[in-house]
Amino acid sequence: MAIFKFDDNDVFINTLESYPEYSFYIVNGSVYIDNQPNLSGSHDNHYLGALYSGAPVLGVPEGYISLYEKNINRGSGSIIYPLNPASSSHFVDTEAITKMGPESEYQIGSRRQSETDATGSLIRAYVIKDGPKNSIKVVDNPTYNTAYQFGDRIETRYKLSASISQFYYATQTGNRLTGITGRIPWGIKQYSPGEGNYTYTVPYSIQGILDKYSHRSPHFKMVTEAPLPVRDLAKAEMCLIDIPSIFYGKKIKPGTVELNYFISGSLIGTLKDRGQNGELIQTFLTSSSDPRRPNTSGSVQGIVLYSEGVIILTGSYEMADHGTNEIVYIKNDGTATGNERNKWTHFGSGMHQNLPASNVTLPSASFEIKYQGISQTPTMMVMAHAKYGQLNWSNNPTYLKQGDLNLDTSTISNYRYVQQDVKITNTGHTILSGSIPVEQKRETYITKVAIYDDKRNLIGVAALANPVRKTEDRQYTFKLKLDL
Repeated sequence: MAIFKFDDNDVFINTLESYPEYSFYIVNGSVYIDNQPNLSGSHDNHYLGALYSGAPVLGVPEGYISLYEKNINRGSGSIIYPLNPASSSHFVDTEAITKMGPESEYQIGSRRQSETDATGSLIRAYVIKDGPKNSIKVVDNPTYNTAYQFGDRIETRYKLSASISQFYYATQTGNRLTGITGRIPWGIKQYSPGEGNYTYTVPYSIQGILDKYSHRSPHFKMVTEAPLPVRDLAKAEMCLIDIPSIFYGKKIKPGTVELNYFISGSLIGTLKDRGQNGELIQTFLTSSSDPRRPNTSGSVQGIVLYSEGVIILTGSYEMADHGTNEIVYIKNDGTATGNERNKWTHFGSGMHQNLPASNVTLPSASFEIKYQGISQTPTMMVMAHAKYGQLNWSNNPTYLKQGDLNLDTSTISNYRYVQQDVKITNTGHTILSGSIPVEQKRETYITKVAIYDDKRNLIGVAALANPVRKTEDRQYTFKLKLDL
């Protein structure tokens, strides 16, 4: 086997940047990712049509993506029932035999296969408790020390999922430190440093993140003043949409965000960040002859935090004629808002919630989010060269002439032997016929290119779709690309 070392000009490290498109469609409490339906399958614990009950293919709630996708449409399997110690025979459990078959007679001391999956059918991540004290992040130290013995298997689920979230906050009044609670942009927490110490009221806020974007637009200020619409994110009515980073990568690409608001299938409003500065500008609004409805076309109705995947909508203006299209929207805590007119602060209402049958108006409202993410993938490209006069010998038995594989030896003395000459298979060809001999050439067929590290450990193999004929008067360069 020939081994060659890569030169400095043979290895290239690059970063591939792509802009994948994403979309979310929200209607009647359901979320559809990239316009894909929620398919039914063989899973338990999550059912289509009723949240957390049914059998989606991915094994996670509808409207979510599976992080690992390890158990696609994996069935529930068979439960191993423990043997009945009160049975007349310690080797036979009538109930187990009835449910599992006669083979259960031999399952002495049988138990459920997993603590995280009672059926024992799903792929699970696990470690064995041993001397180095390897564990899983979700298992804290007290549990690790008391609940598991050395040699026990510590498991966790692969059913990790992600989806977008919506938070609606009504207008609040009061002092920021005492009267504003339960809001992500601004709120308070009770903090106790330790036993015997005082409990402190500590404010928390996303003001620091907003300050990072303040150079883009004055709309990113926590409190805006005239001539801008006056509002305080700690108190004003608003809607916050959180998008996990798995749906955009490094960050959301500026200038690609689009929000569409539908009523009974008809578009009534559109927001876009056409300035690429994080301002969500109303680019479309249905016409109206009602003088009481303000014309908000071209106005800023929200902001986008590109790196954090957060959309904040503050537009509380009515988008329909006064007294029409009143809908009972749902807050993120599941409570109803009462009859209210359509406005951007209700965008995504009812997301991931089972709507009560009595709410017959909200299903008429639907919402769409579209944008592009920025995904950066480090790549390594290497050039493997097959130069003139090289790689023309093979250890493959087919390289030798048939009939010369079982080599005879001629003994000359008691201390040495002479091996007979071995002929190479002549794979050359000619268009001439008759007794004209074909010229003998050393040639091979390259089928794979292997990559080794500096300690000669195999780290990758590239297989060619078709073998490449290599003669002494030919040279090739194979370009191999690997995503890191």
